[in-house]
Amino acid sequence: MKLFTCTQCGVVLHFENTHCEHCGSAVGFDSSLLELVSFQPGERERCANFEAGVCNWLLPPDHAGGFCRACELNHYIPNLADVKSHRGWRNIEFAKHRLIYSILRLQLPLKSKAIDPENGISFDFINPDQLVPEDAETTTGHSAGTITIAIEEADPSSREKARVAMQERYRTLLGHLRHEVGHYYWNLFINGHPTLHPRFRELFGDETEKYGESLKRHYTDGPNPRWMESCISAYASSHPWEDWAETWSHYLHLTDTMETAHALGVSLSPGVGAFNENLSMVADVDPYDPMDFSVFLRQAVALTFAVNSINRSMGQPDLYPFVLNDPVRQKLTFIHELLSAVRENRPFFC
Repeated sequence: MKLFTCTQCGVVLHFENTHCEHCGSAVGFDSSLLELVSFQPGERERCANFEAGVCNWLLPPDHAGGFCRACELNHYIPNLADVKSHRGWRNIEFAKHRLIYSILRLQLPLKSKAIDPENGISFDFINPDQLVPEDAETTTGHSAGTITIAIEEADPSSREKARVAMQERYRTLLGHLRHEVGHYYWNLFINGHPTLHPRFRELFGDETEKYGESLKRHYTDGPNPRWMESCISAYASSHPWEDWAETWSHYLHLTDTMETAHALGVSLSPGVGAFNENLSMVADVDPYDPMDFSVFLRQAVALTFAVNSINRSMGQPDLYPFVLNDPVRQKLTFIHELLSAVRENRPFFC
């Protein structure tokens, strides 16, 4: 993510700030400008979820309803009388707002199911220990544009237990959201498209393989033992749909990370090693601008090596414990070219 500054005094702000710690000005995120802006009381209207402590976004001018572009996508939220559920929802919203920022920067279609029931998107944040609506799921997943996140995923200890039990390399709220929204955009862009769908099958496989049986086999027998040869993660090898969603989520991971590196002016120039040029980089590319994607990937690999090395110096796990082999790079490139075509409003031909 890019850096934000107070438009009143110029101090650097975090994306979630509601006021400037230096000058005290009220600040909020303007989704039409994609900027944090300072304002005086009465000048701008905050999202209704500001009062619940989960949103710092502002309402667009002449916006119908009291919710911002991120919060208007919500369908169900947990009962906030329960303090743990309220805290969990807050953590999920912080992650979801970062997801919506990326979607807006990529200029992807973003409509609420309340406006477009057939092609829109909605979010359900469910606590299965509370009364669950009849039309809601209780487990994290995606179905026909509805993304469900179980509130227990917002608890770090529960999430870590699930990560260990499922032998995952990482498990985060933002990762869940990026993965599940990938399923949504597969339906929107790929499913039935005369050129994209065949190309998808060439890269990811035939999704007509029975999904339920594939997942059952994955959890019963374990992942494909050769998954590292062609997939970004073990779970990606369970079914082509999951391979797409995992690769999509990593595209967003890398894009957001490299935007942050670009905003910070990161550069690397290791002074040792015969092949240190492979680990040198200058983050001089805004990943949301037109670019040579091969250059982007080379920079990303160098950056992830650096941050993994720093994490190991602190006794922490690798920040990005994944390998971008050639098949994965081809899949990431396919997604990049698709999203570039969508952003530039031009046809996409593989």
